Amino acid sequence: MEYTKNRLTTTVERNGENQAEETWSCYTFPTNSSSPKLGWDKLVKVWNLANCKLKTNHIGHTGYLNTVTVSPDGSLCASGGKDGQAMLWDLNEGKHLYTLDGGDIINALCFSPNRYWLCAATGPSIKIWDLEGKIIVDELKQEVISTSSKAEPPQCTSLAWSADGQTLFAGYTDNLMRVWQVTIGTQ
Repeated sequence: MEYTKNRLTTTVERNGENQAEETWSCYTFPTNSSSPKLGWDKLVKVWNLANCKLKTNHIGHTGYLNTVTVSPDGSLCASGGKDGQAMLWDLNEGKHLYTLDGGDIINALCFSPNRYWLCAATGPSIKIWDLEGKIIVDELKQEVISTSSKAEPPQCTSLAWSADGQTLFAGYTDNLMRVWQVTIGTQ
């Protein structure tokens, strides 16, 4: 595989013939590097790095994909995009687990490094799901201060957790980064 000019170009074997594929919308390489997960035109493709062959096509999205991410332990993959659905895939079994409704286009996804949470950048907000209960733990919305009543809120386009899982960083279309601190309340 080679990376050139914002396009991933790879040669894959199909029916005994080598074919080049380009213009992936998103891709990620998990820490174990055994099979990168690639999102392309409504599909999540799982590749075997050892032989550069397609391992699995995950089918289910109805719109193009913006994001794909792999869980810290490498067992799960989550994908999201224009259809507003976050789909979870079992990478060991090669199957769809379940779908979470984002309610808006999903621009970015990331797994928490120390909790069983999935975060989704959905339009101007961030949804945090508890994957065990399949429920929304929180929805983060930034304060928008504008002099115009017609101003659109900035869209969240990127997400990243700190290594300790206590801080969530979010990038927005207004060229600002917002930082969210995790606090767990007691009842």
